[in-house]
Amino acid sequence: ATFNPTSLVLLLSAACFAMLDILNKKYATSESMVSMLFYGSLATAFWALPLACLSWVPLTWPQLALFGALGFGANVLLFCLLKALQLVDASATCPYRYTEFVLSAASGLLIFGESPPTSTLLGSAIILPSVIYCALAECRQAKE
Repeated sequence: ATFNPTSLVLLLSAACFAMLDILNKKYATSESMVSMLFYGSLATAFWALPLACLSWVPLTWPQLALFGALGFGANVLLFCLLKALQLVDASATCPYRYTEFVLSAASGLLIFGESPPTSTLLGSAIILPSVIYCALAECRQAKE
């Protein structure tokens, strides 16, 4: 197998995802929920705008409604995550965060008819049980 430099994007995105959790945990206890939601949306818009300008096409009304639903759902998800980070350690939210794998795969299959590639299923089969085991071990350790 040969190395593909574009695979480094995956490593960068994983590092950014982890950094986002660290920053959210740090500021969730000191900043207001509204400011966290606002600045998170603002930062996303800032980084997405240049790419959107390159290939923008006008949206239809149904597409605009779907974007609105996506924005609403993403903000509700972030609100719940920030609330959880205010109450527990960031590592305690990991098992719930990894359910995104399952929900994304199920949504893709049900809504778009896309089945996940074998590599995704294999990775999930390794990661999900590992995370569940770590969460259970941490709970047992906390009880002792």
